[in-house]
Amino acid sequence: MNHGRILTRAWTMLWHYRVLWVFGFLFALAGGGGGSQFMRGGGGNGAGGSGSGTGRPGPFPSFPLQSINWNTVALIAGAVVAVVLLLTVVTLVIRYMSETALMASADEIESTGAALSVRQGFRLGWSRQAWRLFLTDLVIYLPITLAALALLAAGATPLLLWLTRQVPLGIMGTVLTVALELLVILLLIALGLVLSVVMPFLRRRVVLARQGPLAALRQSARLVRASLLDTGLMWLLLAAIRIVWSLLSFPIFILLLVLAGVVGGVPALAAYLLSHSWVWPVVVGVPLFLLMLVPSFAFVEGLFEAYVSASWTLTYRDVANRFGDQLTAQPA
Repeated sequence: MNHGRILTRAWTMLWHYRVLWVFGFLFALAGGGGGSQFMRGGGGNGAGGSGSGTGRPGPFPSFPLQSINWNTVALIAGAVVAVVLLLTVVTLVIRYMSETALMASADEIESTGAALSVRQGFRLGWSRQAWRLFLTDLVIYLPITLAALALLAAGATPLLLWLTRQVPLGIMGTVLTVALELLVILLLIALGLVLSVVMPFLRRRVVLARQGPLAALRQSARLVRASLLDTGLMWLLLAAIRIVWSLLSFPIFILLLVLAGVVGGVPALAAYLLSHSWVWPVVVGVPLFLLMLVPSFAFVEGLFEAYVSASWTLTYRDVANRFGDQLTAQPA
């Protein structure tokens, strides 16, 4: 495998085919990949309570429960839950549709050299393979999560020795718990490393070979095992590239943060000068701040995620072409 050629080709594809930009942006915006997370904090009201003129705070206001309209509270709570569920579903749809479009578009570009339109990319992404990709994550990660929780809980059972009220037994249980928990954590780290190598192939077996999760898992493991040295080296190269990108993206984020602060801060200051209240600056400034920061940084992160996705797609194609005879066609 010519790793340098694959990485260079992925960069060329990213540079010339804007369709990858669009779906990389949507993928990052929906929280896909290993991109940065935004930290959002809230501020409090700095105004003091009214006193009796002596500088001391007045009594804390009381809110009798009888005055609360619980039907209104339930209605608001239900609306919030419904909105959260709706946003979660929409985010998941965008995430898996865009990831499917990234893989299928890169494969189509490499196969035909055709310049795909965004509409064609949506057609590739809006498919049964996106649904299968979601099921794949569910089938793989849900049992692992449940097993990890069970192992961590089992590792903590020696702490029950403290119930004997015997200090030596309690200390022994604590030491044993620490040892067992460290063992579980090491096992989970090892499993995570294995999955990080297999999953890029598994996802492409699901999308490009149109296989179900279990068949894709078996055949992806075969491909990785057959090309362990080449695939492992590509994993290391992309991991190193991701580390370098994390260092480079930090000053980009700071720059975008400053620009977003200006875009949101200037109207917020004007709103404060006009209203002399903190409410309108928040209403005006915060949405403008987020509308500037989130999409712009998602676009930058999306370019990187599109590059990584294209690199893995080209790697998968290379390995599948060389070792495909070891697989049996098992479309789902």
